[in-house]
Amino acid sequence: MLTRWLLADILMFAIAFSFAAQICVFSATKQSPIGIVYADSGLSGAIVSAVPADESTNGSGFAFTGSSGDYSMTTGLTAGTYNVSAFAYGYITGEVDLVTVTQGVTTPSINFDLQTSGGISGTVTDASTGNPINGTDIYAFLSNGTGTYGFYATTGADGTYLMATDLPTGMYNVTVLLAPKGYITGMTTASVTAGLKTSNVNIALAESGIISGNVAAPNGTGLFGIDVYAFSGGDAEYYGSTTTDISGNYQIATGLGTGSYTVFASGDGNETEYGGLMSPTSVSVTAGQTTSNINIELTPVTTPPVPSGTITGRITDQSNGNPIAGASVTATGTGGTGYGTTDSNGYYNISSGLGTGVDYNVSASATGYYDAYYSSLVSVTVGQTTSNINIQMTAQPAQNFGTITGTVTGAPNPISTVPEFQNPLMIMLSLTMVTAVAGTLILKTKRYKNKGNTP
Repeated sequence: MLTRWLLADILMFAIAFSFAAQICVFSATKQSPIGIVYADSGLSGAIVSAVPADESTNGSGFAFTGSSGDYSMTTGLTAGTYNVSAFAYGYITGEVDLVTVTQGVTTPSINFDLQTSGGISGTVTDASTGNPINGTDIYAFLSNGTGTYGFYATTGADGTYLMATDLPTGMYNVTVLLAPKGYITGMTTASVTAGLKTSNVNIALAESGIISGNVAAPNGTGLFGIDVYAFSGGDAEYYGSTTTDISGNYQIATGLGTGSYTVFASGDGNETEYGGLMSPTSVSVTAGQTTSNINIELTPVTTPPVPSGTITGRITDQSNGNPIAGASVTATGTGGTGYGTTDSNGYYNISSGLGTGVDYNVSASATGYYDAYYSSLVSVTVGQTTSNINIQMTAQPAQNFGTITGTVTGAPNPISTVPEFQNPLMIMLSLTMVTAVAGTLILKTKRYKNKGNTP
């Protein structure tokens, strides 16, 4: 059963990582709202992006179409081969693969003629009361077994939703992947035809059961910040999680249908690492009711520190002697490997991972600079400091990017609903997040079906 809580962690990591990655890529994006303007001459406000087609290309770029659907992607495109895609609400995303970019050269006429998407609309309600559920995210996946993601929507105050982007003709699983507080997940199916809206695709969410208890150290002290997970068996395979409060108390009140559960706890509580431990017996849960006093005692994980030598020094700009902040410094030898990062004055300190040895290579890397190495091998002795291992780095010349231009047009009369949050950063975050969630849940389902999995 350990497989299950590890996969839950993967799910949370995938979401967090996708947000962080897109924030890095799109942090320069203007923050004003955008909208899609539909016209025969072109789509204004569409997003065009370019990503590497293979590992030999390390650039990326994006642009927004102008009033006539034209775009020009002028920064971020190093020499290489790219897959270029165009996204607009109400349409099926288009892609042109294997576009060659040369530095200082314009690659013209990478054009898109987007086809209208099908649409799915409906209502999400409380199964027992019929009341609408606000703020619930709905996702659509092709039901052909591939898990291919379509699009998503969020319910309004009246519980209704409409998604009408990236839904080509086909049969879809329409699902609440992450249950809103107090409920379990739900799913239905919908047949979609491109250019038409399929209505009354409704989902009624059942009330979740509740598991509560306390997580404590062997001395009885409640542990703060411990992650607690609950997993059911059988085909339903419900899942819920939470984190303990300052007294070690927890309550899982979302995602738990009627069934038998294993409860697992693990994490860094009160600044001490605690190993994972399952509840000694299975926990019976009934939807809408509370199962209390599911208490877990955790034992600290004691890992003795590994003795290490220390390397210190300073990283500076070769041309002017200025310190380079945020540079990554690595020391590698037969005695181990250690890492450090320079402070605002360019100083670094590597004090772990370094066993005694005379053959350490020390290297530095930093954005905008060529990688650099210390001029000779460095000697390290456990318990001692080897100082003044200073490295000068040479700045890279300004990038001479390639350019991709073209036009985005679209079929007339799309099923148009631009979400309330139109900020381009949020668009890309949402698209990336649901892709990560989809992929992880497919992996989770496949592994759960393997009944041979053991802790």
